[in-house]
Amino acid sequence: MLALRVHGFDGLHQWALEQAPEISPGVGEVQVSVLANAISYVDLLFARGGYQVKPPLPLVPGTEFTGVVAALGPGVEGGLQVGQHVVGMTVGGAWAERTNVPASALEVLPPHVDMHAASALPVTYATALYALKHRGALQMGETVLVLGAAGGVGLACVQVAKALGATVVAGVTGDEKMKAVQQEGADHVVDVGHTEWRTAVQAAVPEGIDVVVDMIGDSFTETAFRTLRWEGRHLVIGFAGGNIPAIRANLPLLKGASLVGVDIRQFREREPDRARANLAEAVAMLAAGRLRPRVAQVYSALDWAKAIRQAQDVLTVGRVVLDWGTNTQKAPG
Repeated sequence: MLALRVHGFDGLHQWALEQAPEISPGVGEVQVSVLANAISYVDLLFARGGYQVKPPLPLVPGTEFTGVVAALGPGVEGGLQVGQHVVGMTVGGAWAERTNVPASALEVLPPHVDMHAASALPVTYATALYALKHRGALQMGETVLVLGAAGGVGLACVQVAKALGATVVAGVTGDEKMKAVQQEGADHVVDVGHTEWRTAVQAAVPEGIDVVVDMIGDSFTETAFRTLRWEGRHLVIGFAGGNIPAIRANLPLLKGASLVGVDIRQFREREPDRARANLAEAVAMLAAGRLRPRVAQVYSALDWAKAIRQAQDVLTVGRVVLDWGTNTQKAPG
């Protein structure tokens, strides 16, 4: 089978689309013929050896995928059948024509769901839903500040927060990203590239923020934490800004506020049943039109280098998707 393999961490010249061994699914596993992969920040981190999980070289990146069930390993239960269209997540291995994953990592897609858009669900939208609904306990009518709102998880958080009935303040930099988050339904947009952006948040929501969603870290974290109202929740998802910040303990004390970690990988590993229910809810919201994954560009897997470069471009808004050569972009209905 063809797979996109990384042989070293010094650049794309050490990547290759090449033949790789095909392994039969093991006990409790399902083999999926991959249709599409949405490229995430986690994928890029994984591919350059910067993720928590570091498999030996050569490695096959890829976490999110849609595809068709090709084979069932021994002991697979839960109603999965060969030929079903599914969406799923794995820690590496999905940028290939076929991948083997635990049955618990898959969710069946309903008819007519766009396979490119759905490939963005397992990491970005599942993370957004897990963060806001479960870790942040977001309630209808509350306010959410999303840092990095034009990124993959950021746009998902804007959409999920709106679907849950929240008022959204989107923090971005630059005019194009400001337009993008407005199109996704943000109620207020703040340019966090300005030094006084905290003042702009306070002007938009004088009573304070209930939930901060933080993918950026760096100096943005403390500034965002200071916008919280009493009993606010600050959700830590990542550190795209480069530096891991420190929060002085008196800040949560004075606000009665919480600093809450969000890690979708550990959620899946430690609570697989809840994680699968979380993904199922995201699929249902997509099918009902409550979520609309934004696809920036679709590339054939043969054009993987162009896809990676666009995904790495900080000006890209929406998800870049790898397509593995199928002409069927929707599940049959």
